[in-house]
Amino acid sequence: MPLYMTSQGEVYFEQSGSGQPLMLLHADGASGIEYTSVIHRLAEHFQVIVVDFPGCGRSPRRAFSHDYYIENAKAALNLSKELVKDPIWIIGNGGGAIAGLWMAILAPLKTRGVIADSLVEFFDLEDVQKDLLAHEKPSQEMISFWNEMNGEDWQIVMNQLDRVTVGIAEQKRSVFNWRLEEVTCPVLVTGSRHDHLLSSLAQRSLDLAEQLPLGKLILYPEGGHPSMWSQAASFWRDALTFIDGHNQKPTQVP
Repeated sequence: MPLYMTSQGEVYFEQSGSGQPLMLLHADGASGIEYTSVIHRLAEHFQVIVVDFPGCGRSPRRAFSHDYYIENAKAALNLSKELVKDPIWIIGNGGGAIAGLWMAILAPLKTRGVIADSLVEFFDLEDVQKDLLAHEKPSQEMISFWNEMNGEDWQIVMNQLDRVTVGIAEQKRSVFNWRLEEVTCPVLVTGSRHDHLLSSLAQRSLDLAEQLPLGKLILYPEGGHPSMWSQAASFWRDALTFIDGHNQKPTQVP
């Protein structure tokens, strides 16, 4: 079981392929397992690094603090600096997208660019409360997903995440501490107009993207949350086209 000791504790990671480094960051409640279906194809063109954030997935359990997303970014940066020398591309959705942008804030020279899917800067308390209600009596589909991503102790992970998101929503604070303008690398922000978990995502995505000096926004007319999977064909085509726009070698869509 490949574990690496970071400043935030041990994390599980997988590495495959060769070429330009590309790190995949998972959503809240998930793990690197969510990228299983695309890793093989991506590894034909990139050196793919998949990490389970501290306390999530196959990484050892730990308590989450109010700086959860910053800590995840620091752990991912520690790992990336150990594995590769070149600046990396980052693709993430939800909480993984937040951590990816924090990586760009904390280590601009290490971050080549970010594709950030289905995220918001401010957690809406009503959205969070709806999530809490759903988590109190989760459907079998939700339980199966969390169990696949995190194992039989998935409730520990979800309880920690719920505590973090409630705190952020109640404080009405930016998950980026109002530092998005410090992101100097190219960023593609994506999302679905009909995201069923994040209300008014189109406007909130625009508000976020407008703060990014090199930000670009794509909103899909169909799909749900996240658009990375609900609109997979379009998302991966757009994500790799964005990367190609800053590289030279065309990349095939997984």
